Amino acid sequence: MSPAEGNSSQAQQPAKKAMMSDGKEAVIQVHTSATSAIKGIEDSYSIQMHVARMKEECKKANPNIDILKEKMKRTFAERVGFIQSHSTSDILQEFPALQHISIILTEIEHIFKVDVDKRLLEGFGKAADKIIAEAKRRRLGKEILLQYQTALSQECEETHKGHTVCAAILLLPYLFHENPDRLYVIDKVANAPTPVLLISGNPFSAGCEMSLRIDGMDIVKPEDISMGVGALLGIYFIFGVKYAENVKKTLNFLQCMVGINSNDKVPIGVIKMVKALL
Repeated sequence: MSPAEGNSSQAQQPAKKAMMSDGKEAVIQVHTSATSAIKGIEDSYSIQMHVARMKEECKKANPNIDILKEKMKRTFAERVGFIQSHSTSDILQEFPALQHISIILTEIEHIFKVDVDKRLLEGFGKAADKIIAEAKRRRLGKEILLQYQTALSQECEETHKGHTVCAAILLLPYLFHENPDRLYVIDKVANAPTPVLLISGNPFSAGCEMSLRIDGMDIVKPEDISMGVGALLGIYFIFGVKYAENVKKTLNFLQCMVGINSNDKVPIGVIKMVKALL
């Protein structure tokens, strides 16, 4: 089940509580995690050994990602239950491999059999020009469009495709009249406890830096914005967080783009936008 549009049963679910960096308690509504993936045959002792091995590997400057992937797969069933009842800080302490972006993307692929990063690149490859054209027509995201046009005029043609995908991702919330600050912030403080992409500097510049934050904690540093949005979507599912208000339609659109099936009702406006852009 996805954290997309909530229904009455989801609204009655308990809330996950986590501590923000300023010491305030943040409440995040959790959804029922996908538990249909193969659990494997493990007992409590073997789980403890796998977690201990994972923690030791994560202490290394360059951990073996293959080892981390194997330990994450073997502890999947235990982790689903642990996530439901623990804070983000506790989760990252118990399963530190989740602080590696390749592990987040592998985890979501393990659950839904979808390569999120690849699907996003393919989807925005088709939709980016249409998103930008629609934003221009409606006169939305003017600052983003200005930075995009400046980047196109100042940099070589080989970079244009990447800039176009970046602009489309940044402009997407505007098409749904949603708050982009609930998806990403540029050179600003992120106040929401839900997952958000932090961007420092011009998003069209090679010197731009990014990190993914949840509950005031920076988890991973994506290499580019499409990878960052893919990991952000994954964090929503892996950490059992309901979609943030004011960006719910945008996240539903991204979910449709990557092909994650949901039993929840997708807003009609999202369905229309998917048909128009994809």
